[in-house]
Formats: sequence, C-alpha cells, structure tokens
Amino acid sequence: MEHKYDKLLKATIWIYVITLIGAFVYNFQIKNMQGVGMSVVAMLTPWIVPIAFKVLKLKATNEVYILNVVFVYFASLIGSCLGGYTVPFFDKIVHFFSGILMSVGAMMMFSWIKQEEKIKDPKDVCILYLFINAANLAVAALWEFYEYFMLIFFNNDCINHYTTGVHDSITDMLCAFVGGLLITYLVFRYYKMGKKGFFIELHQNFYKHNNKNGENIEKGFN
Repeated sequence: MEHKYDKLLKATIWIYVITLIGAFVYNFQIKNMQGVGMSVVAMLTPWIVPIAFKVLKLKATNEVYILNVVFVYFASLIGSCLGGYTVPFFDKIVHFFSGILMSVGAMMMFSWIKQEEKIKDPKDVCILYLFINAANLAVAALWEFYEYFMLIFFNNDCINHYTTGVHDSITDMLCAFVGGLLITYLVFRYYKMGKKGFFIELHQNFYKHNNKNGENIEKGFN
C-alpha cells in the first residue's frame, strides 16, 4: 500500500520543480522582483509539512506528501509567483481546499491523540466533529492574522483591505469553513453508514503508520 502512490509522488515533485524553474526565469525576464522573491518562498513552502511531521515525530504517507505538493503548487507557486491570485475566485478555491486539508489533518491528529483509528465512544465522535471545525477555523483565522500583519508592518495589502475592507478576510474564512463542513459530512457518513472514500482511507493509512502501540486497535461502534 505504501508504494501505491510512489510514481504519482515523483511526478508531482517533477512538475513542481519544472514549474518553479520556469517561474524564476519568467519573473527574472520581465524584471518582476516580487515574483522572483515569491519564487524563493515557493522553494521553501513544500517543506513545511515534512518538517512539521519530523518535529512531531510522525510518519507521513505518500498521499499526504502528494496533497502537500499539489496544494503548495497552486497556493504558493501558481498563486504568488505566476499571478494566480489575479484570476477571479482563484483565492477562494485555494481557501476552500485549505479547509479540506486542515480538517483532514485535524481528524488525523484527533485519532492519533485518542489512539483509536475509529472512535468508539459516541460522545467522543461529537467532540471529533467540533475539533475538526475548530482546528480548521483556527488555522483560517491565523492566516488572516498573518495577512493583516503584512499590511500593518510591511504595507503589503495581501488582505485586500484597501479595496474590500473585511470582505476578503470573511469570505476566505467562509470558504475554508465550507471545506471543513464537507469533511465533517464525510466523517459523519463514515460513522453512520460505513462509507469511506479517499479522505477516510487517507486518515486510516496515516493511523496505521503512526499507531503508538504498533497494533491495530479495535475499531468502531455499532
């Protein structure tokens, strides 16, 4: 199972590297120094998730690495280096998928902390729903704080304050919230009807690689 996504991971990395080189060349040729600078940032952003897993002493699966590279490809490389954020609704789509990924990450962390692949206590399942959405919204709010600080300290209006006021921040968080609600529904469907899908299997694969006890723990409740 671990080698199932090997080729896809390698392909996504190569696509990222080739696009990154193209972004450097393109921005340098048109003398867009901000684009060159963001290309440097795009060299670093794919490492955030691997470093986080390393610090937490967790094992990331190939699926996690693929999602990380794909998300950063659009959010950092295409969006910030190649003008993606000037395309209508591009920013909102990125925030929607960030909500999905943050919610899946929250689900992974909850089961890892509880040491249960599938939570047995119905009360804990309700807490899981709250945890998923609280963690997702916390990350969304922290990102908007970062954009606000960029405006205050560097006069970089990535928060679109001068053109939209609070509208951009609120709609960004709403898009992330909707992404979180989608994952919440998929988790609800899994517990009520036993239906899995990619994101549930992603979570289960993560758990199997990070089970502290080294064994499968009894799953589920009827």
